[in-house]
Amino acid sequence: MSDQLQPRRKFYQEDLSKFFLVEHLQNSYIDPDILPLLENYDITTDPEYFEEAVQRRIELYGPYLDRGFAEDRRLYVALSSPEMGYGAFADVYIPAWTIIGEYTGIITNKRVNTDYAWIYHSKPKDANGDQLKLRLNARASGNLTRFVNHSDYPNCSVVHVPYKNKWRTLYISNRNILQDEELTVYYGETYWEDRKKKDE
Repeated sequence: MSDQLQPRRKFYQEDLSKFFLVEHLQNSYIDPDILPLLENYDITTDPEYFEEAVQRRIELYGPYLDRGFAEDRRLYVALSSPEMGYGAFADVYIPAWTIIGEYTGIITNKRVNTDYAWIYHSKPKDANGDQLKLRLNARASGNLTRFVNHSDYPNCSVVHVPYKNKWRTLYISNRNILQDEELTVYYGETYWEDRKKKDE
C-alpha cells in the first residue's frame, strides 16, 4: 500500500503527554514568579482593552470561556508534512464563525521559543519600574490548538478577549472547514520578526 493510501495517525488531547511530552492545560496559568504582580494588575488599564469591538467580544465569547472545552473532540493532531511537522485537523465539519478553542499555556516573562507563544497584551511593571514583556507560552503546556500551523490565507482567526482580568486567546473559524482539513492561523508580523532575531 502506498503512503498516500495509508490512514492518517490521529492524536487527541489525552495523547499530548505520552507522545508529545506536553502537559494538557484546560486553562492557562500564570508563572508563579509573576503571579502576585498580575493578580494585582488591572487589565482595563491596557490600551488594547479599549479597542473597538472588545466589549462585544466579551459578551459573545464570555459564556464559552466560562464553560470551557474539556470534552471537545472536534480536533485531532496528525503529521502535516515533513517540512511543517505536526498540525491540527478537523475531525468533523466545522461551520464558519465557530469557536475552535482557547489557546492555553503559561503566561510568563521568561524568554520563550516564539514557535508556541502569543504576545500577552498586559505590560505590568516590575519592582524596578521596568515594563515586562509577557508571552502566552504553550511550548511544554497547552492543548491541541498549539499545533495549529501558520498560513498566509488561514481558515481560522485569532481573537484576544479580556475576560475576568486575564487576556484569553481564541481561535475561530473564518470559513467552513471540512472534515480532515488542516486548521491554520496567521501568526502575525511580530512572530516572523522574532524568528529572524532568533536565527541571527
